[in-house]
Amino acid sequence: MGFFLDRQIIAEIVPGILTVSILVGICFAKNVPANFVFGDSLVDAGNNNYIVSLSKANYLPNGVDFGMPTGRYTNGRTIIDIIGQELGLKDFTPPYLAPTTSGPVILQGVNYASGGGGILNHTGKIFGGRINLDAQLDNLQIPGKT
Repeated sequence: MGFFLDRQIIAEIVPGILTVSILVGICFAKNVPANFVFGDSLVDAGNNNYIVSLSKANYLPNGVDFGMPTGRYTNGRTIIDIIGQELGLKDFTPPYLAPTTSGPVILQGVNYASGGGGILNHTGKIFGGRINLDAQLDNLQIPGKT
């Protein structure tokens, strides 16, 4: 019985240790080539500006630190913007639905997040349009968006 419990504990701890090791390695990386983002309003960079939705952040006070609303659900940068800057990315990761997100821009990363989106397909349905996690992953798989 004790051997089984030891194996079970090890099986639970090892993935956590590997995850932390990978994250530490990324944090100390010299060159991060791209940043691909999935999520909800906490990390949305403006995708909801391009869909019919009640969940939008294209009005003040959102974006006040930028001088105008950007579609972020915050007064300035999201945590993804901050992490990207700390990792050395020169620009913010653009929203997937923005018309300017095409060509070589995609190779530097894309933000697929959507305010009101969630893991469950019915999450945020009350807001109308939103991009749930399934759709965000589908958008990642669309090759050569132009």
